Amino acid sequence: MQVAEKRIGNKAIFILLFTAVIFLFLSFQNIEAAVGKIGLVNLGEVTSSHPYSQNINQLSLDLRDQLQKRQEELNAQGKGLDETELKKLEDKFNKEWTPIKEKILAEIKSYQAARYSDIIEAIKAVGDKGKYDLILNSEIKVPAGADILNYPIALYGGEDITQDVIAEINRKLAEEQKEKNKTP
Repeated sequence: MQVAEKRIGNKAIFILLFTAVIFLFLSFQNIEAAVGKIGLVNLGEVTSSHPYSQNINQLSLDLRDQLQKRQEELNAQGKGLDETELKKLEDKFNKEWTPIKEKILAEIKSYQAARYSDIIEAIKAVGDKGKYDLILNSEIKVPAGADILNYPIALYGGEDITQDVIAEINRKLAEEQKEKNKTP
């Protein structure tokens, strides 16, 4: 009876050890598979190099300039007016200014949405082409007092594909422009 119990105990230990070895082997296989090919993209650089960023910046400047010009006009016309007349003048200016401001803001939002879409599409295209398993933003902006510092997210490893993404965006936009020029 003790021999039978000893055999069962040895079998149980063998099965337990065998299971542990298989589990460890599979765990290492999953870790290796999980690492895969990683791409890094500096989204700040990609965003600032996108052609629509210039349009967005220009529209923002135009918006600020027009607002400043209107404010100067309001101040000049409002000199010497009493509170009621000044309020009427202000309301008139606001009524004229609101549609202009909304039009410019809508145009900015349209450019921002198109830029975002282009960036995501380009990252996906570069990721598919390079067979990347994961693509990360390579930096994060961190406020440090009056400065904004760029801290790396990935300290080691990964492949920087920022320039590939920028090239893909430019290729796509050039292709779209070529199609527009063909259409009468």
